Amino acid sequence: MKVVIIGGYGVFGSLTARLLARDGHQLWLAGRHPEKGRALAQELGAQNMKLDIRKAPQALFEVAPDVVIDAAGPFQHYGADPYTVPRLCIAHGCNYLDLSDSATFTKGITTLNAKAKVAGVFLLSGASSVPGLSSCIVEELIEPLDEVDLIDIAILPGNRAPRGMSVIKSIVSGVGRPYHVWRDGAWQVAIGWTDRKIYELEPGMRRAGYSVEVPDNMLLPERTGAKSVMFRAGLELPLMNWTLHLLAKLRQHGRFEMPSLAYSALYILSKALYPLGSDRGGMLVRVSGTSNGQSVTRTWKLIAEKGHGPFVPGVMCRAISREHKNIEAGARPCLAELPRPLVEGALADLEIHTDIIDCPISEPLILEKVKTRKRMKHRRAWPKPGDPLKGPRREV
Repeated sequence: MKVVIIGGYGVFGSLTARLLARDGHQLWLAGRHPEKGRALAQELGAQNMKLDIRKAPQALFEVAPDVVIDAAGPFQHYGADPYTVPRLCIAHGCNYLDLSDSATFTKGITTLNAKAKVAGVFLLSGASSVPGLSSCIVEELIEPLDEVDLIDIAILPGNRAPRGMSVIKSIVSGVGRPYHVWRDGAWQVAIGWTDRKIYELEPGMRRAGYSVEVPDNMLLPERTGAKSVMFRAGLELPLMNWTLHLLAKLRQHGRFEMPSLAYSALYILSKALYPLGSDRGGMLVRVSGTSNGQSVTRTWKLIAEKGHGPFVPGVMCRAISREHKNIEAGARPCLAELPRPLVEGALADLEIHTDIIDCPISEPLILEKVKTRKRMKHRRAWPKPGDPLKGPRREV
């Protein structure tokens, strides 16, 4: 296929390009400074494309691509008209994927659903670690459960993972900010980079995770009927985690706002600390619920070795590109688009291994009935993109 990657020489864009190049796709790496991607394009046998997405987005379609992948971001900062590229994809009969981790952006793409179906193209937002990969795993883990009590997701990269400026901005923009989480059967207010929890990815590999707003918080409660959905992320070095947690506390109490120059300072700090820590990271998806009256916990773990963790955000784009003929037309969040084996197949040539662990408990539990997935919808009013936060300002 012909694939144009916006931000194709950035951190995640370049790694996505490497995965797609292995599969033989014809690639264009698009951005405002094509000279930065010249060496990568030459290595991959790709082409550079000079593109200013704000001034001349039509340039994307001069090569008649089959799919456009937006790997630029940060999607939280796409402004008042964030769907310019998806709309142009519809007009040009081109499929669209993005690596969005913005809950509002990813859910909002459904406004283009009817037009995308008429055009016969798919527009999938969040074709990344979340919600694309995470939802595929959740879908399989909850399959044998009658009721879902908790979905707990964590992404915990090693310190020697590359971090570009857009990644820094994406992380810091949510630190100390309130957002909705579905907890104990009700919408509550969480604060970014608080609610610390320790995860054990494997014996001797313990990492701290902190609350972060991602599309899963907004999308998985209604899809799965779970009583609680939580997502956390954390950095390997305690110094980095503590710095962000302190910023969260200051922001939460209105005592500090991040000046624009501070993003550059944090970027420089992350570069300076790069030699510390390790190149090992991981991801965890854990669901708890009941099956035949008994409590069950199922856990999927991913461990990335030798610095291959940063490839994970591009794996869904690779898997979907392999299966593009089987993807239904329409504009929607990328939720469980493919079964787990097909997604994990896109990891097969990486230094990454996965495992599923089942932990049933023998004693039956008597629990209040919850709405089961695919059978009943919650009767609560689900928030829409842009809705004001309501409810107590409670840290969870």
